Amino acid sequence: MYKRCCVFVDGENFRHAITDLFNNFDKSDYLPKDAKWGDFFNWLVGEIACGCDECERVRTYWYVIEHIDCWPYRIPNVDREKDTASRLFKRNQDWADEIVSLNSDPEALLIKLREYSEILNHRKSRMLARARGWAEVQASIGINHSAIEFRREGAIRYNLFTQELGNEKAVDVKLAVDMIMLQEIYDIAIIVSGDQDYVPAVKHLKDSGKRIVNVSFSTRGGKLLPGGARRLNQVTDDRFVVTHEQLSGFLNISN
Repeated sequence: MYKRCCVFVDGENFRHAITDLFNNFDKSDYLPKDAKWGDFFNWLVGEIACGCDECERVRTYWYVIEHIDCWPYRIPNVDREKDTASRLFKRNQDWADEIVSLNSDPEALLIKLREYSEILNHRKSRMLARARGWAEVQASIGINHSAIEFRREGAIRYNLFTQELGNEKAVDVKLAVDMIMLQEIYDIAIIVSGDQDYVPAVKHLKDSGKRIVNVSFSTRGGKLLPGGARRLNQVTDDRFVVTHEQLSGFLNISN
């Protein structure tokens, strides 16, 4: 029986899985540079739909963030807003101690605040440059691999003080909505994610007669990656486990 299949990839969730599985993957790279993405998704569809006489991967929808929200959202001009800058920069505990120690020396304090402002602006520029690099990688994958489409939605917060990325916003909502809106073009939906936020959408699609399969990844030792997949696996029709060795072959990352 002929079947149509769509793959829905939670981009950040998938990327974190790769970094967790492969210690030798350079995390400064957004994704493995020599990965065989088209082959991987075609193989995934073939393995999951092995009971069908013929199955077509209609498309892989790969969901990624659209914006980086750098916080603080506005870095004050130190020369015009000295007091505002001082209050803001005190949110960094290390900086706060130094700012307090310089309160009795206005000129030295101003020099230090300018230094902190320059650091934050540099971090912001560097992070936004990285985000542009991610978009270039995504565009390259879309061009060089058949039937892969990146869909951008929402934002992720980047703390300029701690240099840490927060949680993405709205990407999971976009993926869930698209699974429902696009249900007429597929018979089988494959979700590459461990996020339990997709549970309501999965229940709706199953009621509509769709087969829903969640993909999980195992470590070299055979243990499943931890995460929110347990609840999702309880409501999907099936779970398909990609082994460390199998994924390594498609990503061209040595064990």
